[in-house]
Amino acid sequence: MKASRMWKDGLRLSAVLGLGVILAACATAPAPPAQTPAETPQALEASGEGSRLGLMVATLNGKVVRASRANERFIPASNAKLFTAAAAFRLLPDLDESRPELGTSLHLVPEPDGKPPSLRLAGVGDPTLRDGADCVSNCLHELADAVVRRGILRVTHVYGDDTLFPHEPFGLGWSWNNLPFYFGAPVSALTVNGNAAGLRVLPGAADGAPVSAVWAPGDDVLRLRIDAVTSPPGSENLLSVLRWPGSDEVQISGSLPAGTPARTYFLSVPDPARTAAERLVRLLRARGVTVEGSAKVRARSDVFADTEMARLTAPPLLETVINTAKDSDNLSAEVLLRHVARATGGASAADGLDAVHALLDEAGIDRNGVELFDGSGLSPYNRITPEATVRFLTWTTTQSWGEAFRATLPVGGRAGSLARRFKGTPLEGRIFAKTGTVQGVNALSGFLIAASGQTLVFSVISNDRAVEAAPVTPGMDALLLELAAEH
Repeated sequence: MKASRMWKDGLRLSAVLGLGVILAACATAPAPPAQTPAETPQALEASGEGSRLGLMVATLNGKVVRASRANERFIPASNAKLFTAAAAFRLLPDLDESRPELGTSLHLVPEPDGKPPSLRLAGVGDPTLRDGADCVSNCLHELADAVVRRGILRVTHVYGDDTLFPHEPFGLGWSWNNLPFYFGAPVSALTVNGNAAGLRVLPGAADGAPVSAVWAPGDDVLRLRIDAVTSPPGSENLLSVLRWPGSDEVQISGSLPAGTPARTYFLSVPDPARTAAERLVRLLRARGVTVEGSAKVRARSDVFADTEMARLTAPPLLETVINTAKDSDNLSAEVLLRHVARATGGASAADGLDAVHALLDEAGIDRNGVELFDGSGLSPYNRITPEATVRFLTWTTTQSWGEAFRATLPVGGRAGSLARRFKGTPLEGRIFAKTGTVQGVNALSGFLIAASGQTLVFSVISNDRAVEAAPVTPGMDALLLELAAEH
């Protein structure tokens, strides 16, 4: 059974970056590693007892440089985004151009009995829409301004409309403890501020005083309950910040030592469409527009004979791809997967996964090598092998979009999720790779330019690291620096 079809069945049951130098050689997919691979370097053994380590390194012409457990299946974490981003380059046209149909729009909905009109805020899968005083383009306040320009002083309701995508807020197997935070924000066609709200938390003025929590301007869209107290300086930090799935209340409990620096938590919102409508209601009222009714969510059965009155100009989808690959944004990855689905005649996450797996088929990668259940890598059901990942990455270098795809990857010591790694080393600015981190998992796969100037394609993945074990990333980085120096 196809993984995407299993995704569908499981969902029913669960009712979830020039780089032209890299193209100096003609790339061919490397052959499977020999049965006598080099031993895993001691640098990686430092990952801790019980960890499982997989490694594959090859040249662009297919010569295997180093391999260990290269054909074993590993949880990839955000390395899954490699395949989502590649599918976007393969299947979505004009990624670097702004397309009018991808702009969030506002519609005027007539109401009966002489009531003021209502407004419908229609999302089209733009995860870059923002709401804030510092926003200068693609901003929700532009739509509120459009209402005022039309001379509309009263409206009945404001509907948030996210019906372009099927209602699939979470990926299959997503952990409940990830869902309350921005990295587990629900997926929606109507998204504002990444479907998250910022909450600044700091200790009280004295021992025993309540902990202080303040929403970022405009982000008080969730209820807040504070049961946490300030504890003596130097005591253990026992603070808990949590929003239970399905609830709109953020609970702060436990204790926070006096003198602890303030920290901002980004909490996800449970209903993105309703929250977007509520944000627009606030903007309208701030401009003197009376909203007689309330913020609502358009039901899929609702039929509106409305008129478009304003539309935002969204940035090119390439920005969403960059947010996905370079910055490892989960919501961008999942929205991108839905766009991939729509480009192939589908709509759902499962349809998007079908398209990604079809791309893998085109590259000669079977399900044993790469099997995906979401677009972001949050699902613990995802599996990849280092060998298949290297073969796929090598295959991308033969594609017309291959260089553009690599340009979206994090850059060692320079950009994205690798900005703090490899800084000041020979690989600064010479390694282009996707990171991956969830509990017990660390992964890094991509391209590096070795000391000789040749390009190596690599994938190194660690699974099953114990909570208290030493971090594995220093060992990974040491290994790659060693390989770069040797070659």
